[in-house]
Amino acid sequence: MIYNQWYIVLESKELQKTRPLKLKRFNEHLAMWRDKANSVCCISDTCCHRGVSLSCGKIKNGNLECPFHGFIFDKSGAVASIPANGKNNPVPKIMKVKSYKTYEAYGFIWIWWGDDDKVTGKPFFFKELEDFSFSSFKDHWNVHYSRAIENQLDVVHLPFVHRSTIGRGNKTLINGPVVIRDNELITFYVNNVKDDGNTSPLKPDEIKDYQNFFHLQFHYPNIWHNFISEKIRGPVYPLNTCLAHLSSGEHGATREQ
Repeated sequence: MIYNQWYIVLESKELQKTRPLKLKRFNEHLAMWRDKANSVCCISDTCCHRGVSLSCGKIKNGNLECPFHGFIFDKSGAVASIPANGKNNPVPKIMKVKSYKTYEAYGFIWIWWGDDDKVTGKPFFFKELEDFSFSSFKDHWNVHYSRAIENQLDVVHLPFVHRSTIGRGNKTLINGPVVIRDNELITFYVNNVKDDGNTSPLKPDEIKDYQNFFHLQFHYPNIWHNFISEKIRGPVYPLNTCLAHLSSGEHGATREQ
C-alpha cells in the first residue's frame, strides 16, 4: 500500500453503535467502534497486556473494554483503566496500542495509513457524487490492490471480458487514450470503435474532441470513477479485498457478474 494516504476501509452502515467490529486491512488486525458522539474509533486489535482480540470486548462509556481483564482503551489506544489495580491508581503510560485516524462521510469510513504527523485534511472524494444514492457489493480478488486498479483502468479488455454488457458491440479498436493529469487526479478519455480493417487507432494528439469520449478518473491511492452515463457512475475502492460501489441518481444501479 502507498504509505501516508487515506483509504476507504468500510461502509458506514457496517459499523454499528452497540458493538465493536473486527477487520483486517493493510495486513493489520484492527478493532473499530463508535464512541458516545457516534464518531469512529480505530485501534490495533491486539491487547498490549496479553494479546487478546479487543474487538471481542464491549463498548463502555464510549471506550473499548478488553474481554480478558477488563482493561479500558480509549480512542487514542491508551489504557484508561486497569480494574485489578483499582480506580484511583494511575495507569503506566506504556500501556497503549496503536491508534488510527479516521474520517467518515458520504456513507464511507476512511482510515489514515501512515505517520500521524503527516495526516492531511479531508480525504479526496468525487464531489459530484454527494447527492447520488448507491448500492454496493464486495468482490474478493486474490491479487495485489494495484493489479485491481490496473484492471479497472484497462478498457482494451472490455469487448472480450464484458462482451454482453459494457463491452458489447465488438469495438476492439481503441483511439487514444487521452490522459489528463491534475496533481493526483488522472482522467482517461477513450474511444472504442469497430475495426473495419482499414483504420488505424488515433494517437492522443490526433484527437480534437476527446472530451466527448467515454472517460474514467483515477485518484491516488486507490479510488476511481467510471462515467457509465449521466445518471449512473461506478466508483470502486480496492483494498486487500476489493470493495466495489455502483452509484446512481434516479435509477437503481446494476451489478455485472
